[in-house]
Amino acid sequence: MAQNQLKALCDPTRLKILALLAEEPLTNTELYDKLEKEGIFYRESVFKALEKLKNAGLVKRSHVEKIGYKYALTFTTLQLSRKLFIITK
Repeated sequence: MAQNQLKALCDPTRLKILALLAEEPLTNTELYDKLEKEGIFYRESVFKALEKLKNAGLVKRSHVEKIGYKYALTFTTLQLSRKLFIITK
């Protein structure tokens, strides 16, 4: 795993975003609405977190007609070390 990916995982907001995206692809607004219920009140922080995850190669963005951009995970299994894995559906 690259250092930028590890750095991207060192933030509670980004980890919450990954957990939500493990369930289904979501738009920026859908993510914000879900995260707002957990105490994240700034759209800009969600956008910055998504950009950091995208730049680290952990999330991809694709355009969906009439909806906008949806974000999804780029992995099904993420190896953090030889013994520690994050496995998504």
